[in-house]
Amino acid sequence: MERIGIFIYNLVLIMVYSGIIWMSFLLFMNGREKILLWTGIIFSAVLMDDMVIFLSEMFVHFADVYNKLFMIVPTYKTLIYLILSLGYLNIFQKLLNRRIMGLDYGILAFYVIFMLFVPALKNSSWKIWLYFLPSQLFNTYVAARSFFIRKKNPEQFQGSFYRWCKRLFMITIFLNLLVIAEDTIVIFNFDTYSTSSIIMNNRSFTSDLLYITHAGFTTAYLMDYLKVMLRNNRIVSAVNRKSERTIPSDIEDSLLYHFSEAYHLTSREREILKVLLLDKTNQDISDILCISLGTAKTHVHNIFQKIGVVKRPQLLEVYEQYRIKELKPETTDE
Repeated sequence: MERIGIFIYNLVLIMVYSGIIWMSFLLFMNGREKILLWTGIIFSAVLMDDMVIFLSEMFVHFADVYNKLFMIVPTYKTLIYLILSLGYLNIFQKLLNRRIMGLDYGILAFYVIFMLFVPALKNSSWKIWLYFLPSQLFNTYVAARSFFIRKKNPEQFQGSFYRWCKRLFMITIFLNLLVIAEDTIVIFNFDTYSTSSIIMNNRSFTSDLLYITHAGFTTAYLMDYLKVMLRNNRIVSAVNRKSERTIPSDIEDSLLYHFSEAYHLTSREREILKVLLLDKTNQDISDILCISLGTAKTHVHNIFQKIGVVKRPQLLEVYEQYRIKELKPETTDE
């Protein structure tokens, strides 16, 4: 009966994670948003880790081999934690439209090196606790820093999207602290680490709770992204159709000029914005305007910051609302 429960529990997790992976990569292929790519990568790592834990719960021999190998060379687990930490760092900074600092990469490199050297220690509860602690602290640090960046710059982060980000950061901090607490209790009170016997509880239920919570946030983000993408595909088609058929090009150019002035865009940024409004990728912008890909990315980043958006669908929506507002008096006169 216990094995049936384990099987059903893991089946549900695998279905949830697989659905998010499939949808993330599918949307990434359409929009090329890095958040979507990292989301797919993170949940791929989570899925792989859960499947290994599942096998250790179902098959005693597999658990013995895995635990002994883990105590000597935990390369697989280190790679999983590295992917998760890199993913959180990239996603959280991208949500706030911030660049990753060199300090963040330095801390990340230090903790990975630390995790690789921990296996050299003598088998003990302290060895395992010290192995897991750095990644959990790093993920807590990333969420906490993102939370305080938003708190210190309220004028830059307004609206329902950033309230959603605030909840994500707070819950991530809280659940990571719970993971540390559970690991401390389990490792020092229930696990056994000796030369003759290794008994490990590979599953952390607070970690599962963290991933399931993130799965909920991710599902909401993906559904909103899909909804906005479909709406903005119609907007791009409508703008192009109206530009070509009903509205003179000088009016469209005037709208673009005044929109750029309202958000203090430079003339070069205005040129790039014009291409962005056609829902083009950074590579397309680079090719069309004959600039390097790095220059295109920098200009797009600056445009997003000035307009106060973090993704292309939001930019299209802001421009379309401005466009409708500016054209409304003309429509009324007719």
